[in-house]
Amino acid sequence: MSYRLFIFDLDGTLVDTSPGIMATVRYVEQTMGIPPIPEEQLRRFIGPPLEPSFMRYHKATQEQARAMVACYRERYGVTGVGEAAVYPGIPEILDAIDAAGAVSAVATLKHYTMAEKSLARFGLTHRFAATAMGQDSHPSKAQLIRQVMAELRWEDPRTAVMIGDSRYDGEGALEAGVDFVPLTYGFGFADPGSLDGLPTVFTAHTPQELVEFVQTSLRT
Repeated sequence: MSYRLFIFDLDGTLVDTSPGIMATVRYVEQTMGIPPIPEEQLRRFIGPPLEPSFMRYHKATQEQARAMVACYRERYGVTGVGEAAVYPGIPEILDAIDAAGAVSAVATLKHYTMAEKSLARFGLTHRFAATAMGQDSHPSKAQLIRQVMAELRWEDPRTAVMIGDSRYDGEGALEAGVDFVPLTYGFGFADPGSLDGLPTVFTAHTPQELVEFVQTSLRT
């Protein structure tokens, strides 16, 4: 399939933000005197919105979760955002998309205050024609994908593909009517059967496989 619009998730897709995210969740626990959650649950903070994650894994009320999010942002915006690295192959992918006259965009559930800092920190902001990011209203991934296409006036979803590392990405792509490429080297598909029920056109198990998929898509 030939794609002309490549929509990327951020955490676990463009940038390995896991060290900063996990360290900052531990900071919240220590600062607020909250018992630490197991490592397995800690890794599940990578990708989804923070407030429901604190409610789910720390059994926080909504009011408590909001205070935890505020504490989280105090550290992450200063320190955590720099505890990350761009995945190998991402600059190469974006260069290939540009050279082919295709379009790159970002759709992330990460709150815009943190997502903008992440993109700017690694010099990626200018690489994307459109960005749709998490807000206080907690838009769904499907809404963010549609926002990207609306901003770009993209009329044919058949020529767009969502690339991400979680079920949020896959379910959002399905709802928005675009194809989906899951990345198993991220953090969202670590469990057996985690891809069940998600239609996919390709699965990238390594960054190099993602590079090859994009290059092949641009040639067809």
